[in-house]
Amino acid sequence: MSESKPLLVELGCEELPANQVQPLAEQLANQVCEHLKTEGLLPSSATPEIYATPRRLAFVVNDVAATQPEQVLERKGPAVSAAFDSEGNPTPAAQGFAKSVGKPIDEIERLSTEQGEWLFAKVIQAGQPLATILETALEMAIKQMASAKSMRWHDGDERFVRPVRWLVALHGESVVPIQAFGLTASNQTQGHRIHSPGVISLDSAKHYGSTLVKAFVQPDIQARREKIASGVDALAKAEGFEVDHATKESLVDENANLTEWPVALLGSFDDRFLEVPEPALISAMQLHQKCFPLRRKDDQSLSGHFIAVANIESQDVSAMRSGFERVIRPRLADAQFFWDQDCQTPLRSRAPQLQDVLFQKDLGSIWDKVDRLKTIAPWLASELNVDASELTDAMTLSKCDLLTEMVGEFPELQGVMGRYYAAYANEPTNIAFAIEQHYWPKHAGDRLPTTPLAAALALADRADTLVGIFGVGLKPKGSKDPFALRRAAQGLVRILENYPQLSLKVLLAKTVDVVGDALSWPESERPQHLEAVEAFCLDRARSYLAEQEISTPTINAVFAVESYSIADLVARARAVEGLLAHQSIDQLIAVNKRLANLLSKTDASAMKPVESKWFSEPEEEALFEVWSVQKTSVAEHIKTNDYANALSDLANLADPLDRFFDKVMVMADDDQVRINRLSLLHEMRQSFLSIADLAQLGR
Repeated sequence: MSESKPLLVELGCEELPANQVQPLAEQLANQVCEHLKTEGLLPSSATPEIYATPRRLAFVVNDVAATQPEQVLERKGPAVSAAFDSEGNPTPAAQGFAKSVGKPIDEIERLSTEQGEWLFAKVIQAGQPLATILETALEMAIKQMASAKSMRWHDGDERFVRPVRWLVALHGESVVPIQAFGLTASNQTQGHRIHSPGVISLDSAKHYGSTLVKAFVQPDIQARREKIASGVDALAKAEGFEVDHATKESLVDENANLTEWPVALLGSFDDRFLEVPEPALISAMQLHQKCFPLRRKDDQSLSGHFIAVANIESQDVSAMRSGFERVIRPRLADAQFFWDQDCQTPLRSRAPQLQDVLFQKDLGSIWDKVDRLKTIAPWLASELNVDASELTDAMTLSKCDLLTEMVGEFPELQGVMGRYYAAYANEPTNIAFAIEQHYWPKHAGDRLPTTPLAAALALADRADTLVGIFGVGLKPKGSKDPFALRRAAQGLVRILENYPQLSLKVLLAKTVDVVGDALSWPESERPQHLEAVEAFCLDRARSYLAEQEISTPTINAVFAVESYSIADLVARARAVEGLLAHQSIDQLIAVNKRLANLLSKTDASAMKPVESKWFSEPEEEALFEVWSVQKTSVAEHIKTNDYANALSDLANLADPLDRFFDKVMVMADDDQVRINRLSLLHEMRQSFLSIADLAQLGR
């Protein structure tokens, strides 16, 4: 193989969307490197160093060869019977094969197989140069990276999320003359637009990062993150503030993908804006201006200061600060205006206008959705022990903030602003918080509703959405989930974990009746709607358990047993997962498999109470003795959902069951003896199955 050197590839782009900078860089690097590995130019263990800024996607990977190694190709030709005529002369088929492998007929080998004898040749193929393979790899990667929002800006066929303006490809110190996007690769990149404008020449691939840093471009994403985080923290501390914890991480990531040379600076705004609810001000600063909100250290209230991240080291910091303050002021003024305007109309009086807000064309308006929620309110209030009239009131107000100007401008504040508007209108505090919390959890790992009232509203809302959208034939397909049904089902599962008295199936069945009545579904169709939505939710429950580091065999074992509630399902899964460390686990799995196989061939209705008078072997007497001691304790533990201790007791059956199966013929000729033995095993099997089918744990 030729000498190995570092390889640099860089695509210089017009400003990329912040949320795509890192994913695109990783996709480019990984796909190109995988192709190089497949073609034998790169060791399989090699890992690229990924670089990315808003204006460039790049990677450097070491140990890339300049050419492929020679390859020995084995070519199978025609059958010998077809390759030569009766006089032994080569036929056109043999001559054609010889020509294709570049060898005379007398140098062609023969290969004997079960199917006969064939012409055969080994051909040495020279390796292709790096340029050829890299150009193909880059072309393939670009096609994979294309999306619906990709654009075309030149005469070629390539599409990309933003126009590509320069292309760098260096192998060591040498340019790799590949072409893409109508460009020919060179060693020339671009520095910072202000601090180091124009062309920067790279002397080698390994000096890529250090050369760009000298040109005021930090190409390492993590280095930019760390610079922003430390700069923001230091500046806030120096000024006596704390950075808002809830927004810090996402703002660090976003600003790292918006800048090449980040510099933090402090700004301020008029304290009169602090009369507006904090979430509106934070949203204006975070989502619209990418600024870090600051809190006072003493009471953690929002301060009239913020930290912005510039993409330049200015000689006139005060002018730059004024620029950020000038831009952020109108956004805060908008928030104040919306708040003042919205407060003039009580939240409750907006409810009738929900008739004009479409939920889904077949399911009607938001008003219709709220009406369905209120229909299920009395039953749900009873199940969760909340006041039915209070729950109905919360449902009435739950979507009213969708009609406010604030939520119209800041849609991410739905529910949050509903709480503030409800409080402003002197609605009960419990209802105000339920309006906000019925959207919780908003994503995986997010917080859950903190009160039964909020949980009841959240459950009813999600169940209605799931049943309704499934019912009109719009269930998720592939990656498409426009109504966020997977998130709704995941939220439903997580909330139900805290309410063991409530059954998922019953909740969905009640909702199917309500939605079915509203949409005039025939009674005969309703069971299939219930089955489809329940299966979808249980699939999300599987995903949730996997996220909790519950193993797949454990999940299969607990799902093999019907569960009344999600809380019960999760409790059993955690207990079984804990059992995996038990010293007798392999024995338990083995005996449960034998129990399952044996009892699957018998009729459960034929089982009778176990009678010791039919015992004839010491091993069955010993098993019955242990079981007689354990079964009461197991039943008590199961009754209180103490599955860990129930399984611990059942684990005591491993040894006596093992000895029983080794020494006792279960299927005895005598009917009474056989039924008695099967009945004993059936009792134990049913106790195991009240928790999980341990036979599914097979390891």
